[in-house]
Amino acid sequence: MSPQLKIISYIIFIGCLFLIKSVAVYLFIFAAIFVILLRIPSKHLKRGLIPICLFLLFTFLSNILFQHGKILYSLGPVIITEEGLYIASIRTMRVFFMIAGAKIFTANTPLDVLIGAMGNILRPLERFKIPVKDFFSTMGLTLRCFPKLKDHVSNLYREYIKNGNVKGFWGRVRIIASFLMPLFIESMQSPEVFFEEADERKG
Repeated sequence: MSPQLKIISYIIFIGCLFLIKSVAVYLFIFAAIFVILLRIPSKHLKRGLIPICLFLLFTFLSNILFQHGKILYSLGPVIITEEGLYIASIRTMRVFFMIAGAKIFTANTPLDVLIGAMGNILRPLERFKIPVKDFFSTMGLTLRCFPKLKDHVSNLYREYIKNGNVKGFWGRVRIIASFLMPLFIESMQSPEVFFEEADERKG
């Protein structure tokens, strides 16, 4: 499947999620997605797992509470209703399907390729003087910068720890703060220089 078709399929998939109201259909979709996720490398699935789980938990709790309807459980000000459980289940599964769908579509396609495909899809908007090409070029450059920036920060941190007498947690925090902000400012002011330096260190 081409990257452009993947993006279009994902957009159609999201649109269909907001049209479906049946919990039974959502459970069927969940089973289908679960089977597909089993075929994806676990390394890709574990990426960002904790923030995703926390976000899903927050989505469920924020929708299940304070909903009017048939009371299923109450403890002081905490009231869980049948309607609240239904709304929370639908919205949480909807968010989960969006995240799972994104992981499935990006499992075998690099993110920069998908961004380039998105730029090709939206290229007709340039007729209306919308800078589509410049926007997605900047986005692609930013994505390529993140791994280099991460490696550069790790190398600097190890050098500071090795050369300095750092003790305790707060000592490490001060070391990180001493070079992290200047590094980000340098990467934003002269990104091309940063890329050249990162490539030289890698070489």
